[in-house]
Amino acid sequence: MEDWKILSRDDDGTMTYFMDIGNAWVVKTETPVDDLLAANSEDFNNSLGQRFGDGKVVARLPLNLFFDKLAEPMKQRDRKFIKRFLNDSSHAAFRTFKGNI
Repeated sequence: MEDWKILSRDDDGTMTYFMDIGNAWVVKTETPVDDLLAANSEDFNNSLGQRFGDGKVVARLPLNLFFDKLAEPMKQRDRKFIKRFLNDSSHAAFRTFKGNI
């Protein structure tokens, strides 16, 4: 089996790789999110004791995840789905403000 080879490299550090498996290519994309998650954690910890209000940033997530999971529900104004997504404990690393939405 072949090794992963670089297909493209973006300015934001996103790397796209491919592997030739004979009759097809397998493509994977890796986006660095360590800085984003560290900033989210710091903002989340600083939000303790603060109240919700208009214009509060409650989450930050990578664009690829946004377009994969939230863009269509936002377009459809599916607030229940967006709330469920942002309140899901598996997405807690993207939250920047405490509490339930």
